[in-house]
Amino acid sequence: MKFAIISVTKQGQTLAKNLSEYLENDPSVIKVDLYHKNVKPTLKTHFKDYDCWVGIMASGIMVRSVCPLIETKFTDPAVLVIGENGKHVISMLSGHMGGANHFAVKLAGMIGAVPVITTATDLAGKMGLDTLAYQYWLDISHKKSIKTINQHIAAGGKVDLYLPTKFDFLKNHPIVNKSYKIDIWNKPFIRASFPGDEIVLTPRRLVAGVGSKKGVTEDQVFFAIRSALQHLHLPISRLDAIATAQIKEDEEGIKLAAIKSNSPLTIKSLEEIRNFQHPDCSTSQLVKREFGIGGVSEPAALIEAGPNSRLILKKTAYNGVTVAVAVSI
Repeated sequence: MKFAIISVTKQGQTLAKNLSEYLENDPSVIKVDLYHKNVKPTLKTHFKDYDCWVGIMASGIMVRSVCPLIETKFTDPAVLVIGENGKHVISMLSGHMGGANHFAVKLAGMIGAVPVITTATDLAGKMGLDTLAYQYWLDISHKKSIKTINQHIAAGGKVDLYLPTKFDFLKNHPIVNKSYKIDIWNKPFIRASFPGDEIVLTPRRLVAGVGSKKGVTEDQVFFAIRSALQHLHLPISRLDAIATAQIKEDEEGIKLAAIKSNSPLTIKSLEEIRNFQHPDCSTSQLVKREFGIGGVSEPAALIEAGPNSRLILKKTAYNGVTVAVAVSI
């Protein structure tokens, strides 16, 4: 995720710097930019460039600044507000599909604040359909029906949810079970069914890119992939594929870990990776010097996830194995 933090006072600027240091150490955070003052022109110019805006200021300033910019909760970035004393993190806009509720809890934990969330399903301890889509990287059809279904869930009702086999991990999710009646079927998409309404949720392609030192074991690779996905609160069964570079195609540890995770392994040629460019990819000087490519895990994940895919977990090292995660758009 890409974060922008904007402040208006010196105290707020100090809090912004501290918060950015926490975020930069989180592998699921791809980018953090800091802005100070000039709130309205900054937001007008860069509003759509980030997944989440954090305003360290009075909520009224942020409300008046973003109002002319908002379009729909399905495309607007998350917007949070934090008082400059750092005591509360308020989820203000795009709580579900934009992830503001999730980010509010995350950031509050980082700075020892109290998250403030006001959406009905969350207050009822339930999971709305748009939250389900956000958490598990699903595209939603018939978006207009979400309000009706979420209202039913918040009021204590349940919605029929038909899941592909690879999503059967949701059967054991306590909040999902409080919100839905779950059935497993053999189709590749999810269907939420409610009298008069039906919504189809289509999984985006999720890929783990893997690089490694020579001779890594199956357990090392499997542990690394599983640990990486834990940063995203995703089980390993949510993966659609594992990708690596041609220089690693003979690593038995990677092959066996792919079999163990029940994910197909794809091999990307050096030429394909060398010609691939993406602003979120980092460069390893060691790999570049030895093989002429900037890295393995990030470009392999992005290429396999498809055109215009995005990185959702930057390259992270685990005992000789590097993992990055990308998702299709």
